[in-house]
Amino acid sequence: MPRSRTAAPPARLKTYREKRRFDRTPEPAGGAVRHRGGGRSFVVQKHAASRLHYDVRLEHDGVLLSWAVPKGPSLDPGHRRLALRTEDHPLEYGGFEGIIPEGEYGGGAVIVWDRGRWDPEGDPDQAIRRGRLTFSLDGERLRGRFHLVRTRGDGSSESWLLFKGRDDEARKGDGVIEEDTSVLSGRTLEEVAAEPGRVWHSRERAHRGGSAPRRGRTRARQPGRADLTALIEALPDRLPRGLALTNLDKVLYPDQGLTKAALVAYYAAVAERMVPLVAGRPLTLVRCPEGRHRHCFYQKHARPGVPDAIRRVPIREDGGAEALYMAIENLEGLIALVQLGVLEIHTWGCRRDRIDRPDQIVLDLDPDEALPWSQVADAAFEVKALLEELDLASFVKTTGGKGLHVVVPIARRAGWDQAKELAHAVARAMVARRPERYVAVMSKARRVGRIYVDYLRNALGASAIAPYSTRAREGAVVAAPITWDELAAGVDPAGLTVTTLPARLARQRRDPWRGIDRVRQAITSSMIRELGRGAGDAAAAPVRRSRSAGAQAAVTPRGSRRRAGSAPRR
Repeated sequence: MPRSRTAAPPARLKTYREKRRFDRTPEPAGGAVRHRGGGRSFVVQKHAASRLHYDVRLEHDGVLLSWAVPKGPSLDPGHRRLALRTEDHPLEYGGFEGIIPEGEYGGGAVIVWDRGRWDPEGDPDQAIRRGRLTFSLDGERLRGRFHLVRTRGDGSSESWLLFKGRDDEARKGDGVIEEDTSVLSGRTLEEVAAEPGRVWHSRERAHRGGSAPRRGRTRARQPGRADLTALIEALPDRLPRGLALTNLDKVLYPDQGLTKAALVAYYAAVAERMVPLVAGRPLTLVRCPEGRHRHCFYQKHARPGVPDAIRRVPIREDGGAEALYMAIENLEGLIALVQLGVLEIHTWGCRRDRIDRPDQIVLDLDPDEALPWSQVADAAFEVKALLEELDLASFVKTTGGKGLHVVVPIARRAGWDQAKELAHAVARAMVARRPERYVAVMSKARRVGRIYVDYLRNALGASAIAPYSTRAREGAVVAAPITWDELAAGVDPAGLTVTTLPARLARQRRDPWRGIDRVRQAITSSMIRELGRGAGDAAAAPVRRSRSAGAQAAVTPRGSRRRAGSAPRR
């Protein structure tokens, strides 16, 4: 029998360990990386985080190489499943079955759905570097030849496709996914979740864990509020000199008891991440001077009394008149917005120095209220995959509601018409592929049971909720940038709030949107034509072209027909 050898663990398991707090989660920390001669185990774990998914793990080089597969593996060669490469896991994780506490990374129940042996064709290291790994599985449910093909990414955020090879083990349909029990304990996810005081492992099926998961949930809530209190106490040292703030004890979120001081502390905590994403963008604001529960209204123009820290941006509107819009450039500007009672910051898709040239496209996935979160997440992954067919990278953020925004950074070459046409083409392609799931028109009647793929935010004057902005909604929720891995693992958007986000950022070693400012990708007419092939008339009426003409193009911003002073839609 080949002898095992041990190596130092930090490099391979560093990311895995950074994402977890092992005093709160029963997941194995993993010892030294073990290189087992001939070790070729595999495991598929079914994971009911806030979004159900399957984790495919292949033992190699002393760790478990891991991919998150939102729709699960299939024995049908015609089913190509999105598989997101995640961090390497320790070998001990292959026997993990139990509950990851709520509030921790990937919180939810986990079962071992399949296990066995895998064998690569050729050198697996070379295959992974090339982006095409072919292998055979000999498991209790999955058998035969499979392929993993990388579609995008270079190690930090990789998208792959997992699909079955055509062999004697291939089957039509998704029958294998209907198997819902653990191959270790025979339990379902629901049965594991029903006993939160227990943790199951392959070597100890019924180890009593007391109420550790409950303790984990309690701790997950308390630090956020405590950290926010500490931030409030430290405000005098962090705020710009000369910034006048009044009524800091005014309660803006009565259900949480959050004051203006708490909101100032929140924006001071997220400013390092937020300011580069919003600086120089014309703003549309939702002001609630007396708090979320009282009268709120939209504001887009710089009226008298707006603090000097908020820049004025002259923009010519329809009719030729020039109006002063607003933008911020730094923390001082952010805090000045709080002083005005701003609870929502919406930004344009351009910067003030080039109003006529958008630098991002936003696809807003707005679901029917009855649809589950998992279906919205699925839609985001389908948009991501569609964009990757065009070789376009994308980023994702929660909105503080039930929807998601898929954001595509673009080079400032195309005008608004072309940006909107591409967004419209994406929406129509989504509808053409899955008409039972998606709609690209605003009609409430057409939206029942479907997700509205809103492309209209990509016009001169249109806006979208800013990353890290608070929302004037219950729960003091915020719009938060997340990674695709987090979406696959099951992020809970309701848990991203004014009180929890500062602690989340403090724990993160890497910005979820790292590198977005360096992405310079051009959009072309050929992309629009490619998306249009086969889409037909599946979606909305033709795009109405804007009348942008120059750097200070005339504009009637979206929403300008709203009655002055009317409250924002909830």
